[in-house]
Amino acid sequence: MNLKIVYKMGSRLCLILFYLLILLALFAVAEHYFFIWQPESSFTQSFGEFKPIFGYVNVDFFQQPELYTDKSFLMLSLACNTAALLFGLLFLWYFHKFLKNMYIDDLFMYENVSILYKLGLTILVVGTAYIYIDGVLLSKAITALEITNAQLTLSDFSFVDSILGGIILIIIASALKTAVHAVEENKNTI
Repeated sequence: MNLKIVYKMGSRLCLILFYLLILLALFAVAEHYFFIWQPESSFTQSFGEFKPIFGYVNVDFFQQPELYTDKSFLMLSLACNTAALLFGLLFLWYFHKFLKNMYIDDLFMYENVSILYKLGLTILVVGTAYIYIDGVLLSKAITALEITNAQLTLSDFSFVDSILGGIILIIIASALKTAVHAVEENKNTI
């Protein structure tokens, strides 16, 4: 099987997922908007109770805690969802462009270096922001739990993974830049 076909199909799949994620983002932002600024409207009531989505843990309460109706918590949840969706959109867009370049030409081109730098910065900044805010939301939800005969403490350093991932991708982009420069010099001398 030709690898160029895989790149082409992967590029198209990323583009399709990008557009589907835009629809999901619009719905998620609208839901948060109504829960924050119009909590008593009939449209908001049609969503049911607000239940935030955490990245690593499901926290199910038998009765909805007051925390889930607090405006500051809802704003933090909006920021978390926005960061997650922005991260997903940017990742899919840059990966689509990267695979498209691999299909059309090759890995060794300056445009791919730029895309990998942007992808690394996206993971470093937006990915870290999402994971950190998600950890803050989770720790606030855990404090609302009524635990007897124990104490639960959350020390969440999972955002370090996205920092390291972003830095490693930027280092790979720097190495690719050197390789692309060598390939371009080779083309010019031949």
